[in-house]
Amino acid sequence: MQEPKYFQGNLKIFYIEVMLVQVEKVMASPVKTIDKDQTVPIALDIMEKLGISAIPVTEENRLIGLITELDLVDRLGSARAGKLSPASIHVSSVMEFNPQIIDPSMDMFEAAKLLLKRQERALPVVKDGEVVGIITNKHFVNQCQDITDIRVQDLELEKPISVSPTDRVVHARQLILAEKMPGLPVFDEGKFVGLVTKKRLVLGFAAFRREIPAKYQSTRLREFLVANILTRTDLTTTPEMTVGDAAKLLLHEHQHLLPVMKKEIMQNILIRRSLVKLVASHFNPKKAA
Repeated sequence: MQEPKYFQGNLKIFYIEVMLVQVEKVMASPVKTIDKDQTVPIALDIMEKLGISAIPVTEENRLIGLITELDLVDRLGSARAGKLSPASIHVSSVMEFNPQIIDPSMDMFEAAKLLLKRQERALPVVKDGEVVGIITNKHFVNQCQDITDIRVQDLELEKPISVSPTDRVVHARQLILAEKMPGLPVFDEGKFVGLVTKKRLVLGFAAFRREIPAKYQSTRLREFLVANILTRTDLTTTPEMTVGDAAKLLLHEHQHLLPVMKKEIMQNILIRRSLVKLVASHFNPKKAA
């Protein structure tokens, strides 16, 4: 297969220099962990204060799992959570056990492939049995900020699914879980008005479970609408925008997704994972080194 034109020349050198960097030089460190016996509100508080979406879970300082926003969306929005307040739900009942771990010496290209192959949302970095850092999609978005030779339209993007302010929150949850999305664009009468994100879903469901008595929740859940947790924004990207500019938008505006708009019509959705796919699926810097 012929090598894509945008992986030639200076850009190829950039990829070699960036993607062969060892994980330990890029990872978030030190990393906040949480004990398996802590409760969901504690995990939510950590995520909110630190602006993160995944926390390694430990037992006696040994890594045993990973809890993510998607795990919390799944649990807090499920029917089985109806009779339980978030304060009574332990991290151990929500987390993913035995997550994929990586060594600090692994290069970023291999880490990107692992994120995609195993559909992980984060990779704890472990050395001598101790969690020393973590790698997430954000680290790859950060690496893409200087790319000017590739356009958003060249990426593998997500299909244009959306919800409206009058849709039920449970419907948005089902779509996000089914499509493994970080959130969804919200359109009101054809106009983009904002986003419903995993974080807003988690916080919304936590407040709902905490404040509404269990016997009323099934009825009130029908009245819990996307409009109640919508984040208003007009940030979008276009097919012609460079990957570097799109990456900067995602990072600087703390966004996990951007609608790709053309003449006020959504064509696709750009998510952070789209950039992980770019560096992991289409180019092997080791072959070019």
